[in-house]
Amino acid sequence: MFEIVKSDLAGRIGRLYTNHGMVDTPAYVPVMHPVKQTIPGEKLKEMGFQMIITNAYITMKQYGDEAIRRGIHDIVGFDGPIMTDSGGYQVLEYGDLDISPSQMAEFEMGIMTDIPIPLDKPTGFGLPYDVASSYVDRTLQACHDTIQSAKDNGQLWVGPIQGGEHSSLVERSARSLAVYGFQIMALGSPVEFMESYEYYKLACMIAQVRRVLTPSIPLHLFGAGHPITIPLAISLGCDTFDSASYMLYAKEDRYITQDGTRKLSEMRVFPCNCDVCTGYTPAELMSIEKKERTDLLALHNLYAIKLEVDATRQAIYEGRLWEYTLKKARAHPRLFEAVRVLTESHDVLYPGTPRFKEKAIFLFDHTDQYRPEAVEFRRIVSDFRTKKDTLYILPEPKTKPAYLLKRYADIPDDAQVCIYNPYLGIIPLELSDMYPAAHHLDARMRHVPERYDTFGHSLKAFLENNKFTRIHYDYGNAFLSYFLGDMKCTEHFTKI
Repeated sequence: MFEIVKSDLAGRIGRLYTNHGMVDTPAYVPVMHPVKQTIPGEKLKEMGFQMIITNAYITMKQYGDEAIRRGIHDIVGFDGPIMTDSGGYQVLEYGDLDISPSQMAEFEMGIMTDIPIPLDKPTGFGLPYDVASSYVDRTLQACHDTIQSAKDNGQLWVGPIQGGEHSSLVERSARSLAVYGFQIMALGSPVEFMESYEYYKLACMIAQVRRVLTPSIPLHLFGAGHPITIPLAISLGCDTFDSASYMLYAKEDRYITQDGTRKLSEMRVFPCNCDVCTGYTPAELMSIEKKERTDLLALHNLYAIKLEVDATRQAIYEGRLWEYTLKKARAHPRLFEAVRVLTESHDVLYPGTPRFKEKAIFLFDHTDQYRPEAVEFRRIVSDFRTKKDTLYILPEPKTKPAYLLKRYADIPDDAQVCIYNPYLGIIPLELSDMYPAAHHLDARMRHVPERYDTFGHSLKAFLENNKFTRIHYDYGNAFLSYFLGDMKCTEHFTKI
């Protein structure tokens, strides 16, 4: 059902198999309105979108039994995989619907959607714990009843995870749905988080869910349709995400870019080479009749979203998802706050990060001390033991691997030699050819020792695990002196 081809951090390149074909992930899933859609399914497929999502509740109200006779693929005019939202968004906006979860499940089975979603009770954002808990209970009951009555017909039912900002509810929801046997999970109610610029809380939710789910279960993110959120969501383990943002923004004359949105009336040039942007100037597009302008802007917005998904996928292939995500996180101050979730989620990021990569990792600033490769290397060093009682700590040489350094240093053979790197910590020469000790490129900058707490912790552990009576290092090295300056067994050492 879901095959993982390649991974980096918690991001995965995968293949999702459905009754109507395979979907390459990570994937953006455009929302198609079952009645008012103006961009046809053929155009979406031509642009490279392999799956769409539409609304089963609106379909039922508009078409009734006709939808079951025709099937959802004929109704919306899309012959690829289709996901159907059962009406959760309408519940969030307008309250409970005039239909039961069992009726909705029966309808979704009848229209043969590929990936149906049970009728849930979204928690949204800002609900008191008790109220949110009752919504989670209602959703879990509806999901339990739905999955028990589901037919074995190839449909992949989605378990909608609710709980909002209440992490314990999110975890309970995810664990329960996994026990019920849902093959795909979806994190509900993120739209309100994003509209409130609560990217940090959203990132915490995603990480919490990914901790609970096994890697074999793909994770969908509802309502995430802006390029600035896509790299972070993928890095934390989201495989698919949907949104109607491309059309909603277009209706407001808003133009999606890779780092935000712009008002069309304020633009002078288009920073894009899609068919729309190469065919019009902003002024020309602004002068077109509203309906046509909306559709053209929607097409551009789709191109912009897909470009970001493709760029993030390429970063996974290259093993540079960490670098790419941190670069993109600077698009908005509130988004940059969410980087803290990456630095605190080694347990989520490390399992999917390759132990060895074809390319050297890039190290820019103190944030990179928390990337999975650096954390894991420090853990390996923590197991290093030596019986030597004299330690020499040297700056990292340009030559890699660093064990070549010993040929040029006037150091006794019976001494333990280590080099150091602010991001990776202490590096014994015996381990200096391991990845990434010999496979990294640092920005040449002054490192403020107060910002490198992981270096201090790793150095302390290394010294506690090995009984050195004498430690030699260069007193003129401000970084090392900060950590070693008050140790009685340290002695001045001048490099040759």
